[in-house]
Amino acid sequence: MNKKIIALAVAAAFVAPAAMADTTLYGRINTQVVSTDNGTNDEWDVEDNASRIGVKGSEDLGNGMTAVYQIELDVDAENTGNTSGRLAYTGIAGGFGTVALGRQWTPYYGSVDKADFNQVNGMNDTYIGTARVGNALAYVSPNFSGFTATLAMIIDDDSGLDVGEDGIDVYNLSLDYNNGPLRVGFSVLDAGGTVDGKQWGIGAKYKMDSFAVFAQYEDADFEIYNALMSGSETADVDAYAIGVEAYFGNNTLRAKFGEVDTAAETEQWSIGLQHNFSKRTMVFAEYENSETGTTDTDRFGFGIRHDF
Repeated sequence: MNKKIIALAVAAAFVAPAAMADTTLYGRINTQVVSTDNGTNDEWDVEDNASRIGVKGSEDLGNGMTAVYQIELDVDAENTGNTSGRLAYTGIAGGFGTVALGRQWTPYYGSVDKADFNQVNGMNDTYIGTARVGNALAYVSPNFSGFTATLAMIIDDDSGLDVGEDGIDVYNLSLDYNNGPLRVGFSVLDAGGTVDGKQWGIGAKYKMDSFAVFAQYEDADFEIYNALMSGSETADVDAYAIGVEAYFGNNTLRAKFGEVDTAAETEQWSIGLQHNFSKRTMVFAEYENSETGTTDTDRFGFGIRHDF
């Protein structure tokens, strides 16, 4: 998975000449074979890996303003072909920035989770934040010499971020700097209601022609961690991850290590290889070892992905 640019930032990028303001149908078919061995059970499964189909586009409204929209559905390529919602938002973009309303990527995810580079779904055990949420009203500022700010309000959502308020459940503020090879993001989640707590994170990635390095760190009050991760912690939680990618020809070699400091404590490392047959078709294989408390789990997976 590689979803580093949040949906709102994509929306901001739609501010383009009218000739480019067309509706685009796109999608991804992504399947994998995964072996999981936790010392008690050893299983092989064929799994869907976040296959999707979507429509996105924009309309020139004149006076420097553009309407932007995106609808994206999960598609189960494993068996049933069932669909469910990933993204569904619309917004207005202009010189003032972008305002969007609907189901979107959280600013927190786009700013902090630089470690979500694994192709095998589920090999991201050290990220403790949230990804997509519904009922979100968000604003992305214009780009000021590489700096952008994003503010989102999650309003009475039905996910783990619904903290019992009938109004605004969570505020999410992010600050990002993207300039050439360097990307740095900082984000804060502030929940106030039945769940009352804060979470913050920082992530950075530096990418050159032949390699990239990244690191991220998160700190969460246990109340918001339990709401997001269905946990039962009684003390605050922090997590970190570091990693590297190397590029050679049409291949990418990647490795990552991270920890989540809970009562059980999770320590995870992974290594993977990706080969691109073209800009749209790739194959991949990855191995992960994850230790949580007294449970040691090994996962190996390989698959094929085609984008259209």
